[in-house]
Amino acid sequence: MVFLYNPWIPRGDDKMGHYVHYIGGGIVDSKIYETGNAAKSFKSPMKELNEQTVLIENAKTNKNDSYHQHTKYDDQVDRYYSTYDIGTLLHNNESYLEGTIDSKYDVDYYSFSYPQKSFYSKMGISSEITISLESKNSQAYNLVLYDLYGNQIGIATDDGHGNKQLTVPNWDCVTSDYVIRVENSNMTSDSGEGSYRIKITETKNRDTSSSNVQHSQEIANADNSEEKNAIKQKYEKTYQSEIDKLHQMQFEALPEDEKYSGTDSVEELLNKMKKGEQLSVSEMAYVKIFANLSDYERAEKSNYIKNDFYAEIERIANEKGIELPDTSWKIEIDVSGTITINGDITEENKEQIKNMISENFADDMWEKYIQTADISNTQYRLVNAYYEVEQFIQKATNGQYSFDDINVDDNGKITGLPEKMCKIMNSQEANAKYEEIRDNIYMLTDYKNQYGLEDILAFKAGYNISDSEVSTVGTSGNNSVMDNAGYYKNMKTII
Repeated sequence: MVFLYNPWIPRGDDKMGHYVHYIGGGIVDSKIYETGNAAKSFKSPMKELNEQTVLIENAKTNKNDSYHQHTKYDDQVDRYYSTYDIGTLLHNNESYLEGTIDSKYDVDYYSFSYPQKSFYSKMGISSEITISLESKNSQAYNLVLYDLYGNQIGIATDDGHGNKQLTVPNWDCVTSDYVIRVENSNMTSDSGEGSYRIKITETKNRDTSSSNVQHSQEIANADNSEEKNAIKQKYEKTYQSEIDKLHQMQFEALPEDEKYSGTDSVEELLNKMKKGEQLSVSEMAYVKIFANLSDYERAEKSNYIKNDFYAEIERIANEKGIELPDTSWKIEIDVSGTITINGDITEENKEQIKNMISENFADDMWEKYIQTADISNTQYRLVNAYYEVEQFIQKATNGQYSFDDINVDDNGKITGLPEKMCKIMNSQEANAKYEEIRDNIYMLTDYKNQYGLEDILAFKAGYNISDSEVSTVGTSGNNSVMDNAGYYKNMKTII
């Protein structure tokens, strides 16, 4: 499978159906749809810069259990306003995001960008960002910050007032895009279930000696591209060195009984997780500090598949009186959500198992599979967008419509679905979920017009089940996709 187009990279020379651009900053959430030289646009009602923003994470509609996912959140104060990026919380000290941890396995990811940092640096201003987690029991949660390369660059600690807090490192002049991860701090219990709030605040001061300001001035004063590249490489080495120092400080700050003293490398510990082994407390603390986010997520989801899927399938099957095969069998789920059961099983039994999987496990199996698959961020978003759109339409229309029925005209108007559904989809008053589906439809339509959908439609999530053990198989794509290369050549972006 070959994916050639990254829909999140603006390309002015493309004659694409719809170029979707999100203007950050909290003033207005604007979308521009371009066709050739003609441009059509609509803007949601104005949101004042300093107006309070209250974003709500709804576990039923917001799929944010992977750093890959591009999820919108409704603003409860301004119902017309929604955003992918919680950086909008910066504009008002009373703004916050309210999220929920539903179980010991639930993990929430949030995208956070801070493009203002570059602007401030050019003016000789150093800025400091603080991220706080507030809850009735904040110690029940972990809040971890990663940069866009997947490096862990902050673990929130007690702020002395019952909350958890971290500061974005002031030596970070390489990136302004981040991922926040919130999880239950005790994976062996459900004590962390409940709601929490995330706040983001900013402090600015004039400091020409800061890394950000120095980096900006050196780049601005460089005479040519060769000098600029040398400066970038210098700061990349400094950045990586500071990350190493931070990780070592975090490790040294652990309680003595949580300091890992074994000889296995991070990679070896992650491979143990992938095989279904449970790491010790000290091994897990070590991995969470030093592992790259993309590698950690693959191992984490693989471990869940190995240890939890079959037990749940068996439990539900017993409740429904369904007999599971004694021999090896296979489950496949395609991007349309169609489930296929293969193995030495009677047709009646296949149908029973298929219905059970469809009712209880299909979405979870799909999500866990693509979270463990060795695919790029672009591939992930394309195949997951198709699955999400298809499932949304089929459930909303009781299976009477599918993605194949959708048409998008040159103005970005969606037709082909039931009239009421199209009206909401095309409305400026659509909620975050409808906006997210609409954006996915635009992305998929553009991709279809340029490359067709054959590579996306060929993608399947596959599971082999043998002797009560579950393993993933099937299409995992290839990496001939456009490289998501970062600003610095030795680090590859994951978001």
